[in-house]
Amino acid sequence: MLIERMAQDTVYDLCIIGAGIAGLNALFVARQYLPPGARVALIDRHEQAGGMWNATYDYVRLHQPHPMFTAGDIDWQLSKPKTYLATGAEVQAHLAYCLATLSRGLTIEPYWAHDATHLTETETRDGPLVEIDLTACDPARGSQRLCARRVIHAKGLDIPVSAPLKLSSDAVISTTPQALGPHALKGRDIYVIGGGKTGMDTVLHLANISGRGALHLIAGKGTLFTNRDQFFPTGLQRYFSQTSNLKTTIDIAMRFDGDNAPAVFEHFRDQYSSSPEGRGEHFLFGILSPAEGARIADATQTIQYDYLSDVIDTETGPQLQLRQGACLPLAAGSVIVNCTGLVFRSDSVEPPLLSPGGMILSINARQSFNFLSSVSAYFLTHLFYTGQIETVPFYVLDQNALMRADRKTWQVSGTAQGLLNALLMSEALPFKVFRQFGLDFDRWHPPHKRLAGLIDLQLNRKKYVRHCRQVLDDVATRHQVLCAPLRRV
Repeated sequence: MLIERMAQDTVYDLCIIGAGIAGLNALFVARQYLPPGARVALIDRHEQAGGMWNATYDYVRLHQPHPMFTAGDIDWQLSKPKTYLATGAEVQAHLAYCLATLSRGLTIEPYWAHDATHLTETETRDGPLVEIDLTACDPARGSQRLCARRVIHAKGLDIPVSAPLKLSSDAVISTTPQALGPHALKGRDIYVIGGGKTGMDTVLHLANISGRGALHLIAGKGTLFTNRDQFFPTGLQRYFSQTSNLKTTIDIAMRFDGDNAPAVFEHFRDQYSSSPEGRGEHFLFGILSPAEGARIADATQTIQYDYLSDVIDTETGPQLQLRQGACLPLAAGSVIVNCTGLVFRSDSVEPPLLSPGGMILSINARQSFNFLSSVSAYFLTHLFYTGQIETVPFYVLDQNALMRADRKTWQVSGTAQGLLNALLMSEALPFKVFRQFGLDFDRWHPPHKRLAGLIDLQLNRKKYVRHCRQVLDDVATRHQVLCAPLRRV
């Protein structure tokens, strides 16, 4: 059924939902295809650009050197060495600068503190459009409807803000990194719950707090991190180091046969990883230097490789209960900091990567192009606007389902998927697209090292593509998860 003809000035050329790193990379790419002065609606639940960086904890730092975290190839306006790991406030300021830069030549109309609650593809007398129902985060502001010719739903991983753990004991303080004020820590023992990047950031932060009590880490099965010193070497090592992101990706992907994830994981541990005490059974693509790992090990009085079940009150005081059965006494007034992971944990139903009418592109974890939503947004937006999104046989992966099925398979499968899709992008898109891809970690390395990697890809392209397709098909069959070319979904 056709809806009434709409005035041209009421229809947006593009609507982007999400103004974080994924949404801004989508905008960077879309700007190259939109006509001058095109109208773009930008919707975000926050009051400004930056996505999750608006709500993160004060002491958060980037994993990688700051130039490798941006929209497209927009340079940072920060007078710091390239090795500098930017703070959360600096990241948020840079993303705001990216939006200001991308606004030149476009008419961007932001809808801050709003959420898109429903998208509908519909036919009009002026052609197909997408209706976007908006709801204000403040209920008093009500709701409204927009129309756009295309929509990029770029919420990405949509990581929620952590909440305090619900514990049975009334004798301890349960809190989160966002609420961790140093004034409340004097004389108190602190238990950091979670061995991922948030847990590592929190221990490193607390190591500098004077007057606190003992510091403990409950790290689950432990987390491995990419060794920052290997992947981002400094000085002469930048020229002579044998490690690069591309070389490591090829190594891991080609060792994987679809059924040997534990062995490949151990190879990664031995060759490329860093972690406190050298332990860990998980990998979430985080980055940590050996010096940071050693400092974390030194700062903590104990590291427990187990999971917290509860804290209960007993006749002798509060008691910490672990999943494997251990019960540990702790002092009344101890602080329990929830740093448990929230990535790829959602059971929510996500929209398809491409809508039935082909006008809505969704960047999400259930039909994921890459484990990094920023990378997905950058390349998928190019395919979206060049009309190749249904013709290039890139693989999509249900990150949530595979992580629940087998974490080690998830890690090495994500590496194989990343290599395969990068190779397919290099065939489908012009070289300019890769020159502008500022998220490429290998931009850290000098030209001769990058050239060697490109030559390797050209010489072995067919072999790498064939191998990655085979192992990803094996993973789909073995674990009964979505892992297939989009056109087969």
